[in-house]
Amino acid sequence: MTDIPRLILFLLSNLLGFFSVGICYVFGLTTGIISADDPAFDIEHFKEFFFKGTIMTWFVCAVFSVAYFFVRSRMKFLFLWAPVYIPIAYGFTVLFFPPSL
Repeated sequence: MTDIPRLILFLLSNLLGFFSVGICYVFGLTTGIISADDPAFDIEHFKEFFFKGTIMTWFVCAVFSVAYFFVRSRMKFLFLWAPVYIPIAYGFTVLFFPPSL
């Protein structure tokens, strides 16, 4: 029974990390970084590097966050919140510094 709060934190961090794609996308739309009206905007290129890349980054971090249950030092929180801050950092990096083909 003592692992239920830890399990809830684990699921919450992975859920927030999954929504990091949407958070970055909405931020890009509201600030005007992403403009679908721009003729130079290539949606296929954007989907390839932004959506797929951020989801893959989140998935890898979600796998690493399982270490939260096995690490007993304070480093366990680094593993726990990795699915949140690493995909958001990746998403913002792709928004502000888009990769060129």
